[in-house]
Amino acid sequence: MLAEQPSERWEKLFALADGLTDADLEVTWEGGAVPGEEGVHAIYSEALNAVFSILVGLKIIVVFDWWAWHQVTPLFPDGNGLDQAPVADAARLATTFIRGERFSDGTIQEAIRNGALQAIVRRLRHWYQHERR
Repeated sequence: MLAEQPSERWEKLFALADGLTDADLEVTWEGGAVPGEEGVHAIYSEALNAVFSILVGLKIIVVFDWWAWHQVTPLFPDGNGLDQAPVADAARLATTFIRGERFSDGTIQEAIRNGALQAIVRRLRHWYQHERR
């Protein structure tokens, strides 16, 4: 399914990811001062939301039991080991963060902080440039 996506979409993902600034990666909180409290929501930059949107458009966010996959074995802590893993694991890991954000605000912020988001994009880029058929 990933290989079926147009090159233009992939190139856009990488251009957007490469263009992210420190300011784009900053997360603000709306509705209160304490993340995790009811009514408090993470606000991500337009640039970061564009990256998420293209990940969804590229069908990288996949349907599977992401909660169990991530909970049973904490795979790829901080994105470590993802470079050697199948590209499907990059899609699974991206799914855990993007779907996880729906249930726990700040999940994506953690992926930014710990380097997992960068590892996901790096693995996808390697697949696109060297493994895609």
